[in-house]
Amino acid sequence: MSLAAPLLPETQAPDTASREHFENTLVEVFSELADLFGNPRSHGQIYGILFASPEPLTMDDIAARLDISKGSASQGLRALETLGAIERDASTRTATYAAKLELKLLISGFVRQRLIPRIDSSKTQLAGLKPLLASLPSEHNADYQLRLKRVTQWHDRALRFLPLAQKLLDTASKFPTSIS
Repeated sequence: MSLAAPLLPETQAPDTASREHFENTLVEVFSELADLFGNPRSHGQIYGILFASPEPLTMDDIAARLDISKGSASQGLRALETLGAIERDASTRTATYAAKLELKLLISGFVRQRLIPRIDSSKTQLAGLKPLLASLPSEHNADYQLRLKRVTQWHDRALRFLPLAQKLLDTASKFPTSIS
């Protein structure tokens, strides 16, 4: 179901229809982006509704507006909070959530929480391939060695680059930005 073109009753006020279209389109955009990066679409929907909303929302508001279960909303909110994409204000009786609007925070959270751990875990897998080279067909051994060398080089470069990129993003997020 696409949320980008909502069917609205003809009696609905134009400003309400416009607001809902704005929200639904952003929900769909962030849902697609979440899917592109291997995250659940519901996480993108939750971020999208928070991004579109000028006011913080409760978990119940989010679940109702997106027509998702409270369990799915809770899980998505926890994941987005861990990534640093949203802020939770628990100072009131019912916690409210708001999207952080900085792209660098989203990228930084993704790099820190998803990318670096996955690249780190593949290090052992690549190391385990080297002893296997001797048992592969000898007529293609040079090809196998070249391929392993290349993927290991790519891996090593990523391991060197990502922490540097992470530090740059973290440093950049400490400086105020303005919307203009």
